[in-house]
Amino acid sequence: MTDGGSAAQQPLAAARGIELPDPDTLTGPQLEGWHCALCGRRLYADQLLGTVVWTCGSRPQEVELWVCRPLCGEGRDGA
Repeated sequence: MTDGGSAAQQPLAAARGIELPDPDTLTGPQLEGWHCALCGRRLYADQLLGTVVWTCGSRPQEVELWVCRPLCGEGRDGA
């Protein structure tokens, strides 16, 4: 989870009490928004989970994490 993140930056995560995954554990497609950040499945309908700071080399960048819509089992279990 990003330090000091506000509910505006993490709408679904904050609203549902879902802990944001560590960006270092996610695959490229999950970081790019093609696959769910929680379950890893291909996204056809999505919703913003929140943002995290991911560091590639020495360059930190904010990355939006997207999840299944409706929320997948991994997200419901985390609430």
